[in-house]
Amino acid sequence: MFKTEWRRSALAMPFVALGLVVSLAAQQAPRVIEVKAKKYDFEPSTIEVQQGERVVLRVTSTDRLHGIGIKKFGVSKEVPKGETVDVEFVASSAGTYQVLCTEDCGKGHDDMVGTLVVKAVAQ
Repeated sequence: MFKTEWRRSALAMPFVALGLVVSLAAQQAPRVIEVKAKKYDFEPSTIEVQQGERVVLRVTSTDRLHGIGIKKFGVSKEVPKGETVDVEFVASSAGTYQVLCTEDCGKGHDDMVGTLVVKAVAQ
């Protein structure tokens, strides 16, 4: 009986350990990426993250009211002039997505577009 119990426990250990690793990864602090919004662009203009990564975009508007939007991840936040706002999301889907200014900020507003690249995780 002891050997049978030991075998069951030994077989279960990798699954318990795997669950613990997944649980710990979900609890890790998000990666913070500084972004400046200014007439009429985002710096950096391209942001790269890994699929499944928790991300905080720390967005500062340097000159006027702007907004930041990433439709795929439900991001939409106003960024008042001279202020910094945090936008947190999980980059759950691999792909390339537009980062848009969501507030009309002047003549070049429609050209204020950045890029979010979410790199697929190897399976």
